[in-house]
Order: sequence, then structure tokens, then C-alpha cells
Amino acid sequence: MSPSPSPDAAPRGDRDVRRAWWCLGLFIPSFLGAFVTGEGLLAVLGYDGEESAPVGVALVAGVPAMTVFALPALLIGHFGRRAMRNGHVQGREPTVVAFVIAGVFVVVNVFQLALLAALG
Repeated sequence: MSPSPSPDAAPRGDRDVRRAWWCLGLFIPSFLGAFVTGEGLLAVLGYDGEESAPVGVALVAGVPAMTVFALPALLIGHFGRRAMRNGHVQGREPTVVAFVIAGVFVVVNVFQLALLAALG
């Protein structure tokens, strides 16, 4: 049997749901951070925008960039889970939205990498 939420859990749960929704805005700076990370790593490895990088180099630059982009989803998941633990099932909604946004970003980038590998 799960423990019942404490009497002050309702205001805390409301606050956590709001924080989870507001944290969705962090995807904007994380997108910029992912772009800078990926392009910066490509530049450090000696590739500019004129030629396409080999798959290994694209992975070395792409994985950290995708990780930077997905970081807000972890924070949103934290607030969403905490809200649900305090009795607010509405905390699930921003968590699902965040993981869908991060997942679509990763799938699009992996698909692009697969096309790069297939078309060489």
C-alpha cells in the first residue's frame, strides 16, 4: 500500500505540475546548446559545413548534442513524478510531452545519420 500524501502535498503537487510545464521552455535554450555543441565538436574535429563528416565523426558530435537537447526532459520528469507522488496525476502530461519532444529530436537525428551512412 502506498503512503498517503501529506496535508501540504496538494500545494506542493500543484507547484510541481506548474514547474514541469514551465520547464518545457528550457527546450529552446537546450536546442541552441545542442546546435553549438554539435557544430563545435565538428569544428574541433576539423570538419566545417562544406563537407559531410563520416559516420563515426557524426556520432562523436551528435550524441553529446542530442544529450544536451534531452536534458530538460529529465528535469520535467523529476517534477512530473514528484507531482504524481503527491497525488496530482496531471504531472504525467508535461512528462509525456517532454519525452515525446526529446524522442522525436533523437529519432530525426538518427534517421539523418542513417541516411548519411546509406548514401555515403
